[in-house]
Amino acid sequence: MLHLIKIIIPLLIFSTNALILSAEEISEISEQTFIDKIKEHAPSEENELKSSTPKVGLYSPIASVKKHPSSLVLSLKDAIIRTLSNNISIQVESFNNKVKKESVAESLSEFDATLGLELSTGRKTQQLASAFSSPNRMENDNDNWDLSLSQKLITGANYQFDFTNNRNKTNSETAGLNPSYRSGFQLSLTQPLLKNFGIDLNKRNVHIANNKVDISENEFKTKVIAVVSEIENTYWDFVFSLKDLEVKQKSLERAKDLQRLVKSQVLVGTLAPIETLQAESEVASREEFLLTAQDAIEDNQDKLKNILNIEFLSSEGLRPIYPSTPANIIIEEIDIKESIKMALANRPDYLGKKKDLENKDILVKYQENQIYPSVDLVGSMGLNGLSGEAITITSGTFQGTSAFGGSYGNSLTDSLSTNYYDWEIGVKFSYPLGNRAAKSKLSTSRLEKAQLILGIKDLEKEIILDIREAVRQLKTDSKRIKASTVAKQLAEEKLKAEEKKFEVGLSTSFNVLKFQEDLAEAQSNEIKTILDYKQSRIRFRRSTASTLKYHDVTLSAKEST
Repeated sequence: MLHLIKIIIPLLIFSTNALILSAEEISEISEQTFIDKIKEHAPSEENELKSSTPKVGLYSPIASVKKHPSSLVLSLKDAIIRTLSNNISIQVESFNNKVKKESVAESLSEFDATLGLELSTGRKTQQLASAFSSPNRMENDNDNWDLSLSQKLITGANYQFDFTNNRNKTNSETAGLNPSYRSGFQLSLTQPLLKNFGIDLNKRNVHIANNKVDISENEFKTKVIAVVSEIENTYWDFVFSLKDLEVKQKSLERAKDLQRLVKSQVLVGTLAPIETLQAESEVASREEFLLTAQDAIEDNQDKLKNILNIEFLSSEGLRPIYPSTPANIIIEEIDIKESIKMALANRPDYLGKKKDLENKDILVKYQENQIYPSVDLVGSMGLNGLSGEAITITSGTFQGTSAFGGSYGNSLTDSLSTNYYDWEIGVKFSYPLGNRAAKSKLSTSRLEKAQLILGIKDLEKEIILDIREAVRQLKTDSKRIKASTVAKQLAEEKLKAEEKKFEVGLSTSFNVLKFQEDLAEAQSNEIKTILDYKQSRIRFRRSTASTLKYHDVTLSAKEST
């Protein structure tokens, strides 16, 4: 039994001078004083869950750890800021959001106008079969300069505007204009009436891309919350190991004090020499525990430095860390319904799933539209003009000159005069018989949406279960704190009584050592329950997505600040 008790001793992390305020003591403190204490030791705890439920108690474990002169002083807030600034995994995750933002611009590019310019020159020669042709070899030189503008509109319509220009020079004797100039304006429009019609339908890729940005933001927030929770747990584990060392040091001091007392009583003959062996054995055992505690400190400190991304061999990495944030906690009642409501409103994983559902719904509506036939309204209108160097043509008694003689400017003026035009309007219809591809895609989209809805419901159940478990654990840990405090006080009284009995020869060193170990175990249990409550609180904040608000962490441009 004694051996078992010795094994439990390494759990001790704080000394016996713990300051614990009961509910009754807190009630005697003025409201403002109580609030000041909360702000001093846990500045954001009151913002964690806006509730009218009464506070149960404010627990402040023991005096702070002794500071080494060369220590790197690090508060929990500083640790969080440094981690969010330097953590590589967060930096990697932040790029996902930047990539998703670029996809929004890419989806918007679907509605960008396209400007086209075409310049060409060419020559064409061909034989003429007519016996009346002179010469019997046709030669044409053509120069073209064309400008076009096309764009897809959010209604699904497509338009194209063309400005065309041509210069032709020929060796034909019957050409009225040589060289001749032609210019024209042409506008064509195609507007879907069923399939591919509608603003929301044609902007679906933009909506999906924006939702993916939101999903990426929620994934980033989830990552940040996880990292902050990890740094919290690691920070307090490190504090625990430091306090554990203090406890083991004091436990060793008690054993050494008893060893000296035993030796003095053996010398005067009030105790048998065998009592010395028991005391020496206990001192050796507690020295071993002390070494184990020192090793645990190094391990936890390395974990903390690793999360902070501190190079171990750097000047900063070689310095010991001094945690300056007191391990104070506030115990208060929590409303499960309000907590669940908070979680469903703020959990980034849940919000991300709902955004994903929006995307699935968009795709379903698009695929529903795709089973319609294509019925498109098509139309076009154009203006044209003609000019050139007029050639007088003589044929027998006939002699004539083209009325459209002039320069290129005359051709352009004729085009703009609207005297020469053309237009066309109509409807195009097409429908693939069977339309199996579109029907299959629609069925797939609906199945994926139904699957996601079930996944969201399952996640809701997980969130509710997580909250209920977290709240129950908090309630259990708060009760454990009260029970462990009473147990520690009783252990202190029992040890004092046994030490007095030993001083007058009514007890043995074995009994004193046992009561020392009982006290150490009780102290350890009290502080361990406080630590458990603190870490359960961390889990609760993570479950309700209130971690960042609690630590006043804001995300700007999807990067931690």
